[in-house]
Amino acid sequence: MRLEDWEATIQEIVDECHQKPEGPTKNMTLMKWRAKLEKEPTLLEAFQIDEIIREARKRLNSPSR
Repeated sequence: MRLEDWEATIQEIVDECHQKPEGPTKNMTLMKWRAKLEKEPTLLEAFQIDEIIREARKRLNSPSR
């Protein structure tokens, strides 16, 4: 799996999290995305979902935003 293929999804996750207030709401948003990625049509494996969520968290925690 290449993260470049999931760039639009990762950016959508980051954008949605930036719209939410700080705290547990962001974690809830990430958990909702995790559940969404487990279902059709993506049917991603757990390690693939982890990789996408990890990249989104990395971008959320970067000082550039």
